[in-house]
Amino acid sequence: MQRILAVFLLLYLALPVAAAEVEVRSGEHQSFTRLVMRIPSQTKWTLENSTGSARLKVDLPDLKLDYGEVFDRVPRKRLSELHQEKAGAPLELQFACDCEARAFVQGGTLLVIDIRDRPASDPPLVLPLVPERVLASGDGVGADHPIEDREEDSGVAVNPRSQPSGGASQHTFLDFSAPMAGERTVENRLYSRIMRGVDQEVLALSPREATDPDDQISAAQAALTETLAAGLGLPNLRVTTVVDRDLRAAREGTASPTIARKCVDDQKLAVPDWADDSPFSTQYAVLRDGLYGEFDRINAQAALALVRFYIHFGFGDEAKVNLELLQPASPDRQLLASLAAAVEGRPAPVDNPLAGLQGCDNDAAMWSVLSERHAPETTNTNAVLRSYGRLPVHLRAYLGPVLGEYLTDAGFVDAAQQLVRAVERSDEGDKASIAVVEAKLAGLKNEPAVQEQKLTEVIEDASASTHAPLALIDLIEKRWVEGGDVTEQELLLAASFVHEYRRSEIGPQIQTAYVIAQALSAQFDEAMKTLLDPGQDRKSQVWRETVDRIVKRITSHGDDITFLRHVAMLESDLFLSVNTDTVTQVARRLNDLGFFEDALRYADRPQDRKSRPARVEIIARATLGTGRPHRALLELETASGPEVERLRAQAMREAGALEQAAEALTRAGDLEAASRYLWLAGAEAPIDGGEETRFGGIHLMGRALLEEREPSSGTPLAAAREMVDDSARVRDQIDSLLNRLP
Repeated sequence: MQRILAVFLLLYLALPVAAAEVEVRSGEHQSFTRLVMRIPSQTKWTLENSTGSARLKVDLPDLKLDYGEVFDRVPRKRLSELHQEKAGAPLELQFACDCEARAFVQGGTLLVIDIRDRPASDPPLVLPLVPERVLASGDGVGADHPIEDREEDSGVAVNPRSQPSGGASQHTFLDFSAPMAGERTVENRLYSRIMRGVDQEVLALSPREATDPDDQISAAQAALTETLAAGLGLPNLRVTTVVDRDLRAAREGTASPTIARKCVDDQKLAVPDWADDSPFSTQYAVLRDGLYGEFDRINAQAALALVRFYIHFGFGDEAKVNLELLQPASPDRQLLASLAAAVEGRPAPVDNPLAGLQGCDNDAAMWSVLSERHAPETTNTNAVLRSYGRLPVHLRAYLGPVLGEYLTDAGFVDAAQQLVRAVERSDEGDKASIAVVEAKLAGLKNEPAVQEQKLTEVIEDASASTHAPLALIDLIEKRWVEGGDVTEQELLLAASFVHEYRRSEIGPQIQTAYVIAQALSAQFDEAMKTLLDPGQDRKSQVWRETVDRIVKRITSHGDDITFLRHVAMLESDLFLSVNTDTVTQVARRLNDLGFFEDALRYADRPQDRKSRPARVEIIARATLGTGRPHRALLELETASGPEVERLRAQAMREAGALEQAAEALTRAGDLEAASRYLWLAGAEAPIDGGEETRFGGIHLMGRALLEEREPSSGTPLAAAREMVDDSARVRDQIDSLLNRLP
């Protein structure tokens, strides 16, 4: 029996191991698209970026990535395609934009990839060592290859596709032209040494004028640059010594003390230990009794304990007031002020000791998120969840939804879901606050039905006085994005919120949402009346964006009369508030309705000069409608395409150039219309390839009718008979010609 078991064990071990399948989760954010996958701790990985794509290599031979549901949650506006050829192979990411991918490990086991728009970069630098010379066709670099020499000396090979996604920026030298053929060896060696110096950060290549806080260093650099420019033609070199580099790093470190901020010790953030289980009134009475000592002097220790006591129970404003009892130089006063603001959800003090500590691996991570009211991508969510679990029950119920909302806004879906479940298990959290977080999570997971359900629950909750208006704002915004409508009840509720919160901080937000709701309900007259109210701040960005959205909605959904009444002749400030995309839609509809002057006013605004080529067809059509064909031809001079050729033909026809109009229509592929224009122009022959068209045949018939016949050489009777036959033939041709005319 033991032998049989041993055989089975050997067979089992000999079987191939199934590939470990890992799900790739996705989420869409305003400025980036996020992919998340779980990998074992300490797993090595690399992310290589190239033009239009990226490649992720994970050091797991059997790793198989399941990315089937990625595009169910994110659009293809940044990430267009994912592909893994086989288990263990790299994951190929194809981009739909000029993007780059950055990756980092969250909590030791979550590999996070963010796809963002690539930042605008400076133009490539060129080193014209010998400007007069031109590299001969087919020649390579000289025998002394500078790039190879540089790599050999430095021991570092530059690979432009394998730059680390999150590390320090690397210099890429592929944009620098190699030395010209036939140059002297010393010049090649100099080029090599320059490249090596840049690698060592002793030289800095910059297309802009270098600045340095030290005037003497700046003067020396300017003199050296002038010398190099005169002798070698290198005006874009900036040279420093190793000493300059190290001193500059020291100065920058001194001037920016927050770069390497140390995590606050857990003992200073032990909020759960700042009170005990005895009744609140008992603890409060003891602390107040010991606050003043002999001669009414404040007991600093008692005052400090009272401040901590207030923070423990969530009374941030009271803690802030009692902080005034402490001396300004008291230790931890600034830290306690930040904690007091955090539990109240208010902005932190200017000198916030918790700023930038979201990545710490202790309680400082959670309090930093609460203090700064946002969670950056480097947030240690595991530390945040651990710290949250140690809070007293009343603080977990109060701060849980707040913390979950911050994590949701930052895209940490898993951590936010764990927080929501923890708050729900305690059964002491505010239901409306939890529903708000769940609605945002549903939006990130592309679950619109769940999102609307949760927002509706908040709106209909009578106890959600603070969350209901914000939930209604989110619901109206969701309807706008989806192109839907709002109900009459929701519109009335928005109107009541406008009146109720008109003097509050969220008053402008509710006012904007109400105007958008009116537009979604096709109440365009009321929406424009609200926008034109004298009390509106017409200089604010929110007002300008709202004007643009309402004009866009009227253009796409309003009837012709409403569209012309509100859009055709907008006031100057409203006219300037409409963005370029909306302007294009408005001008196109005005052209369709025949209001060419108004269309030209929109399509040819001075502030839209940069994007003018995209509207050249609209401008040309409007100028044709106003009877200016020559200007239309000028507008179309640099444009191409079938529709452009048709517009060009129309302009040439109105200008009387029928043959040129026929040529334009031929380029557009419309041989029928081209044959007609050529026939009207009185050309001798029809257009090539247009003989089978209607006007091509008419053209041929006309030529046949105009042909002169030679006189008959026969007898008079035969000539008369031939004349009669010709007359009958001509009558038949004329009849056929008239029948072919439209």
